[in-house]
Amino acid sequence: MLRIAPFLLLTFLASGCSTWAARMFTRSMERISDPIAPAPASITTPVQPSAELAVAWVGHATALIQLHDRLIITDPLFTRTVGIVVKRFIEAGLDPSLLPRLDATLISHMHFDHFSFGSIDQLPKDGILVIPTGALRYTPEFGFRAVHELEPWEAIEDAGLRITAVPVQHFSGRYGFDGAWMRDHGFTGYIVEYKNLSVFFAGDTGYHTELFKEIGRRFSIDLAVIPIGPGGSWEIGSRIHVHPRGALMIFQDVQADYMLPVHHKTLFYGFDQDPSQSIMTLRALAAEMGLADRIIDIDIGEQKIIIPFPRPVVTP
Repeated sequence: MLRIAPFLLLTFLASGCSTWAARMFTRSMERISDPIAPAPASITTPVQPSAELAVAWVGHATALIQLHDRLIITDPLFTRTVGIVVKRFIEAGLDPSLLPRLDATLISHMHFDHFSFGSIDQLPKDGILVIPTGALRYTPEFGFRAVHELEPWEAIEDAGLRITAVPVQHFSGRYGFDGAWMRDHGFTGYIVEYKNLSVFFAGDTGYHTELFKEIGRRFSIDLAVIPIGPGGSWEIGSRIHVHPRGALMIFQDVQADYMLPVHHKTLFYGFDQDPSQSIMTLRALAAEMGLADRIIDIDIGEQKIIIPFPRPVVTP
């Protein structure tokens, strides 16, 4: 492992995020022999029969979303390491063998922590795999019922699910050098619609002044799954990653009812000494902005029913 470490570092540096990638790599090598902490909770009942809309946070950018009788997973990450040497801080909050099925598996882009081949191997393959344009050439034959490669604003329908790729602001490539020609494609967000529900998954993104407002104009969103890291500063973030303030701005722009913060606490990016800094900053900012009661503030391995079935009767 140590012999290939210099090669892996060069790959990270070539990806275009050299400063934080070097910090992430260095810190991970320092703790390569440390144990991985157990998840704070464990999702033992992936399907909630009393839910119209439920969500569970598995860790990093992996969310398990239930819309009525449909199950969707985002950017599945179950392996103990990413790219061999980048270790998790905390185990995944779900044993994928407990999943009875998956109707759709969504991949936002090709970076190792979002398109994890070893994690996908552990999933049920009875549903569809949805990937961004340019990713098909990187995609092994996993055995899914169908694979759909979508361009921005392109939509597919499958068994009642409507999935639309929506533009975000990131970059792609998988092996560092290929990021040079995948700066403007190979990454996406998604809108998932089923019956009367709509969920936005932002993938990995920086803030853009118009993209998210346009998503909010086109869709009526019940839940937005938005990254809040790396980094727990009070700033908006960089061109390719939002910090908590930028995440809340996206939440407001898309006009969602609720927000699930993801992409924090699981991996060390080198920005904060405390991996919980992002969520602590988000809580403070959400309270300051009057949004605290609309944040689905759950820990790794926790699940939340957002809209119960049947819905409570609201009297005027």
